[in-house]
Amino acid sequence: MGVKKTNRTVWAVRIAALSVFWGGDPVLGQDLRDSGILRMFTSGSEIGRERFVRTGEYLETETIIPVLAVKVRTRATYRSGRLAAYRAEVFRLPHDSLLQTYSALVENDSVKITHRAGGGERRWSVAARVDAVAASQSLAAFGDLVHRALGRDTAFSLWSAERNAALEVRVRHFGDSVVLVTDLLDITVRLGPTGRFQSFEIPAQRLKAERAETMNLPPLAGLEPPRADYSAPPGAPYYAEEVRIPVRTSKGESFELAGTLTVPKTGAPPYPAVILITGSGAQDRDENLWPLVPEYRPFRDIADRLSREGFAVVRCDDRGFPPSGGSRDSATMEDFAEDVIAQLAWLRSRPEIDGARVALIGHSEGGVVGPMVAVRDSAVAAVVIMAGSAKPGIEVLRDQLIWPIESAQGLPEERKRELKAKALEQLSSDTAGLSPWMRHFRYYDPLVAARRLRQPVLILHGALDRQVSVGQADTLARAIREGGNRDVTVRIFPRLNHLFLVSPSDGSPAEYATIRDTAVAGEVLEVLSRWLRERLGAQRPD
Repeated sequence: MGVKKTNRTVWAVRIAALSVFWGGDPVLGQDLRDSGILRMFTSGSEIGRERFVRTGEYLETETIIPVLAVKVRTRATYRSGRLAAYRAEVFRLPHDSLLQTYSALVENDSVKITHRAGGGERRWSVAARVDAVAASQSLAAFGDLVHRALGRDTAFSLWSAERNAALEVRVRHFGDSVVLVTDLLDITVRLGPTGRFQSFEIPAQRLKAERAETMNLPPLAGLEPPRADYSAPPGAPYYAEEVRIPVRTSKGESFELAGTLTVPKTGAPPYPAVILITGSGAQDRDENLWPLVPEYRPFRDIADRLSREGFAVVRCDDRGFPPSGGSRDSATMEDFAEDVIAQLAWLRSRPEIDGARVALIGHSEGGVVGPMVAVRDSAVAAVVIMAGSAKPGIEVLRDQLIWPIESAQGLPEERKRELKAKALEQLSSDTAGLSPWMRHFRYYDPLVAARRLRQPVLILHGALDRQVSVGQADTLARAIREGGNRDVTVRIFPRLNHLFLVSPSDGSPAEYATIRDTAVAGEVLEVLSRWLRERLGAQRPD
């Protein structure tokens, strides 16, 4: 779990707005020329910008969203009242490395698509009569669609690259506001005195955007990643060692994980030890969420606290996250469990580590992987589950789709019911092209391993967690006890979200980019360190 980057699931915060390119001839007497910058906001903080240039023949956009580490350039051209061609390029920030290109050529009632990514190319055609194309990350195109509706309540057929099919967008006018209705989103567009679009709002995503008053804006924050620093702080009562851990998997893979081992300077070895297990998506050893929450480094916070309390701690960059080797392309949680097993073996070979006193701490997806490992290795001394799920992934995804709709302000209840039904329908039918990780995640049941856990278990959860609902903490505890294990402790933290940070509102992932205090809450670190000392017998240094 955790917040997804690139191939992550909805643990993550995502600006999934459809962008619409209406294809049509310039209307007599209507000046379609326009240009400007849209500034995107969530919870009052700017999270992205879109530059656009619009004429009667084309619409060009460039959208930069640091919280997703992407830049998207698009160009849509029109001919004879319909979309003629569309091209999109997606770049990875901050170095503008090209990730993929997508192009669509409309011929009569057919859309011919070419997609290039990862050195490969796919071409295919779909029978569909469309007026426009829908892609991700553009809002200016919604404004273009509104202008071309000419004040009429009407509907358009759009090609959706994400669905590989056409979808309908209805346009409804209410004074100086226009509402665009799709089967998954309602978008409100407000017009300025000149009749041009001025602002946008997507309630279900808590996203707002407004036209900038000037083209000369200061640079967006968050475009450059911070320099990685895994050293011990000055004067710390522990040292930090850069390590390489060999992994040999059941599939025959052989690679090394890059990591940091922190070891107390005081006290008598061998020391009890802890392995930290990251959430979903490729993450570094600190579980840093740049660019979404640039200063968030929960595993550095945990390692620092525990190493001051007398524990050795190892934390590693995920497989496939440089400088760690290996590949995530075909990996599932079963493979990540093997990576942790390799870390266990490596730790137990170290003379300064007490191999009989090694605990696992997993956050989000790591809270699912940890129990998988502990079931296989009964010598694991203790397990800590931080915001781990108790449901198969498909049910977690349902929760994540439904909550933003239910909590959206300004949506009528009937419309909420429609949106929820359509979202669940799409989730159930959207199974083509799933990665091996997603296929495994959707159907893996964490309660199977939970019932087999025999080690002491600590379950930590934020009451305002909107990625893994808080009720799953008690469900996990109940399953563990049903299996005969009575040493289960549950702690719920009232003000904390999925990241174990104090929530400024209701815990929505939309708020993550606005959080300024990014240190793991002190109450969490205190509960964690005290429980581990009691279970593993660590001696707090004087």
